[in-house]
Amino acid sequence: MKNINLSVDGGGTSLRVIAFDDDLKLVAQSKSGSVNPNFESAEKIGNNMTEAVKMLLANLDGNFKIKNIYATIVGSVSLFHEILVKESDTLSESATVCNISEGHSHLFAASLGDKGGIALAGTGSGAIYCNKGEIIHLGGYGIPVGDEGSGASIGIQGISAVVKDINGWGEKTLLTEKLYKYLNLSTIRSSFIGELYRKGVNQRNLFAGFCRYVAECEREGDKTARDIMYSAGRDMGLQMVSVIKRAEDKNMIDTASESPVVYASGGAWKGTPYMLETMAETVHNAYPDAICTHGLFDPVMGGVIKFIFDKTGRYAISEQHKEHLKKEFREYLFEFDKF
Repeated sequence: MKNINLSVDGGGTSLRVIAFDDDLKLVAQSKSGSVNPNFESAEKIGNNMTEAVKMLLANLDGNFKIKNIYATIVGSVSLFHEILVKESDTLSESATVCNISEGHSHLFAASLGDKGGIALAGTGSGAIYCNKGEIIHLGGYGIPVGDEGSGASIGIQGISAVVKDINGWGEKTLLTEKLYKYLNLSTIRSSFIGELYRKGVNQRNLFAGFCRYVAECEREGDKTARDIMYSAGRDMGLQMVSVIKRAEDKNMIDTASESPVVYASGGAWKGTPYMLETMAETVHNAYPDAICTHGLFDPVMGGVIKFIFDKTGRYAISEQHKEHLKKEFREYLFEFDKF
């Protein structure tokens, strides 16, 4: 009987599950839709969790027991566990559930350690600083009042630029044609209002989905798109400066003796390195010696890293483990233009 462990990451865009054995071998995976209770109904969340669980179990060999569940879910980890129990009898009697905070999950996956800053820019955004068990998490207010630098915010700015182009009070931009493509509208300049505001659509995710097209236009040299990505990077930089200052006030870091390290994590960063470059420029205005880089893995790997921490008793990863993870879980490595 083989022991299986689960690493679960659920947020505003998707629920992702990795199953791996005690030898750190990837044995199955699954993915479904959003589980964020601020933007989805309880019924929709339950359906998405059930879909992910059923898909995972279908991909697993029958001779196994689930021993550990490492979960980061915006909402209810207990609901995921209940659905897993309902759908399968494969949980070990001694199975444990480890609830990992969003900040720690991103940090573990990004840095393979437990100290540093996370510039989180996915569907939403946030600024996080962790030092072992201590954590400061700023942001997460949602659009339109917050989430600056997020995929949703970038998408909104891109669509707004299209409106200005169409009506003649803004610059011509490649984003216009991309928006009609994104909304599956064949006639340029036909009304897209109904598509943006139609009932039954998660509007936040609709806006966030356009982020990839803004990044695509930036790579094609579109000035408007580049300005949007620059603004997003600057906004994330300002958030990181704020969270580092608060970490200083709480004695979580002494920037006089050590350089702050900031990891970019989340899907909004993947469209273009330009956003990361402008975030770094903004952070360096306040902390010239800061190190700003993208994380190593996607956040769903947070549970895998925590499993190693628990097994070794250290919040550090050996080079041997690191190289093994990069090969075995290579599809979860951070990559630019991974849309």
